[in-house]
Amino acid sequence: MSFQLFTALPAELRLEVWRLSFQPRAVEVRYQPETDECRTITHPPAVLQVCRESREEALRFYHKCFGTKSQEPLIYFNSSIDILYIPRHRPMGYDDTSRDFAECILDTAEHVKMLAVDHVLPDVKRPWETYNKLCLMLGLPNLKEAYMIISTESDDGESGAGMEIEIIDPKEDQEAILKVMKDIEETYSHELGEIQWEQEAQEAFEDDTAQEEGSLSGEHNHSHHHHHHLSYPPIVPKAKISHGWEKHGSMVRCI
Repeated sequence: MSFQLFTALPAELRLEVWRLSFQPRAVEVRYQPETDECRTITHPPAVLQVCRESREEALRFYHKCFGTKSQEPLIYFNSSIDILYIPRHRPMGYDDTSRDFAECILDTAEHVKMLAVDHVLPDVKRPWETYNKLCLMLGLPNLKEAYMIISTESDDGESGAGMEIEIIDPKEDQEAILKVMKDIEETYSHELGEIQWEQEAQEAFEDDTAQEEGSLSGEHNHSHHHHHHLSYPPIVPKAKISHGWEKHGSMVRCI
């Protein structure tokens, strides 16, 4: 269809075409604690740059997100179709920067529905790595899908601006994948139990303190804490491809 014919279409049809052009993306976001800002190498969606009409329609769905106390939101994100991908900062895994990520990005946390994180080998990761990663998931209250990147296919060149991340199903042997996921579920379940216990202990302490203060003042304070069961969405194994401008590289296995 030529551009002239397209402009002759009714407006509602043109807008529908623009919406159908939206492509799900894996938006890589890295938080920089030194400057309190979020950065990305992911390009803005192409539909924002086609014409004024496409941009106006796209801006109804793509919003600037991941602002912090020190930086206004600058990264376009469509929570209905985009996956937030947070890569590990260090080979040993996710540190406390990742643990507190949801607090750093202010109002954006409640809009994230899909999250992808890297799997870190047991002989490499530090003891607190799973805890930090789990806190990251629990900090996103509307998270529906969690993806664990167990293998990576990367460009032969250096990563940086121009790289696009694609998340796909892994190509590894199913038995190997199941073994990795079983180990992940066991460690996550253990850490979740620890977090649940800590939360309930803290709430019990606060209840006791409130009751003691009420007794001293002659008032009766009643607990308003309602223990809720912490949970995270099922973790799905995935692979990651880093696309450069032209070429794709070889698989780097993590299992």
